[in-house]
Amino acid sequence: MKINIKAITVMIKKISLLLGVIISSTAFADKVQLLDPKVSFQAVHRNGAHIWASGTNGGIYKSTDNGQQWNKIEGPKDSENLQFRDIQPLGKGGLIVMSAGEGDNSRIYRTHDSGKNWQLQIAGQRASTFYDCLHFINDQDGWLYGDSDEDGLFILATNDGGISWQRQALPFAAQAGEGGFASSGTCLNKGQDGNIYVGTGNGISPRVLIKNGQDWQSLDVPLPGGEAAGVFSLQQAEQWLYVFGGSLKEQGKAAKALRYNLVSKQWSSLPELPLKSAVYGSALIKKDNKIHVLIANPQGVSVWQEGADNWKSLSNNNIWSLACDDQLGCIGVGKDGLVESFTFH
Repeated sequence: MKINIKAITVMIKKISLLLGVIISSTAFADKVQLLDPKVSFQAVHRNGAHIWASGTNGGIYKSTDNGQQWNKIEGPKDSENLQFRDIQPLGKGGLIVMSAGEGDNSRIYRTHDSGKNWQLQIAGQRASTFYDCLHFINDQDGWLYGDSDEDGLFILATNDGGISWQRQALPFAAQAGEGGFASSGTCLNKGQDGNIYVGTGNGISPRVLIKNGQDWQSLDVPLPGGEAAGVFSLQQAEQWLYVFGGSLKEQGKAAKALRYNLVSKQWSSLPELPLKSAVYGSALIKKDNKIHVLIANPQGVSVWQEGADNWKSLSNNNIWSLACDDQLGCIGVGKDGLVESFTFH
């Protein structure tokens, strides 16, 4: 039989190319660390190889080498009993942390010198106050979201680095009990499109509040509502708004993941999640021109590649919050000082 060497060569090249794409899109956990068993991490933020994590007992840690080594940052005075459920760096030596809790246990602190000195910027003034998520666009402009109170939806903004905060007047009322989930620092996010996105729950109908320029919009989310249910985390990339949640009362049911096409204005479901109850944290990473979606909760971490039929489990560890870099991979942080890194090839 005559062998067509040229055809075989072309086929081998095609197979190699296909395998190359598959391999380059493979994610796996490659390192697990236990930094401090007294600190259960609830938030993580990164700028390239520089990563910050925070959590219970006033714990704050930083890595400058993509999570290989970590150093503890001394927190604000008398903050040992606070839960720092969101964290974000601000410029050289600048760092801001948000504690969540009832009343004045909800606080925002900022340091300009890598933790040598801290300033209390704002604290809850009412018993009903409960901060959920924080996000700064730059060193000066930031947003704070918390549970609704007697005056309605609770969204504050600052344009002076957090020295002063202004409550936002929204063109729609709060639902009874409506608020957020301080589970990962990702219930409030800035999208790649420049919009601000806020996920809500605990009300009759979960929704996403969107600030587009000067206008606020309310987008109903087709997820179950009610107490301890709704939107826990959200991300935006390209034409998609990714929304993650579920119900803390439905421990046996699959957590939820949807995405909304900002162009066609249509919702679609992602494949059924392997995680139960609710997604706590999420992150996106782009590899080989495809978006990879990571989700986490106390049952572990899973990833979905755009176009795939199902999710892949990456870890069974108790992870609350995730942060990714397209070149360096992803970091997850969670219970009892756990830090886990994920690599994409």
